[in-house]
Amino acid sequence: MKQKIYISGAIAHHDLEERRTAFEACARFCELCGFEAVNPFENELHKRGLGETADWRDHMRVDLKMLLECDAICMMDGWEESKGSKLELDVASTCGMTVYYETSVRTMRM
Repeated sequence: MKQKIYISGAIAHHDLEERRTAFEACARFCELCGFEAVNPFENELHKRGLGETADWRDHMRVDLKMLLECDAICMMDGWEESKGSKLELDVASTCGMTVYYETSVRTMRM
């Protein structure tokens, strides 16, 4: 069974279409490396009908639930500028998940 990896990166205060494209590319790469990618943009069933304009905290509650169903997390380049990504990294690390960083993953090919 494939390990699930949660994709984490900056979203708020960015162009949503650019971010959606970047998350999709990162998810595809993780899948090429043998993971089942969990992309917060593609998990609307988990979001229980939350729209893009819903409160950040509501999105984080749902995203953290998705994260906790995973085995690992992939921190996309630029994650440091996102308070949500920092929170996701803290939760993943505290729960003992393996942490991958996009740049290092692309150079070592998992």
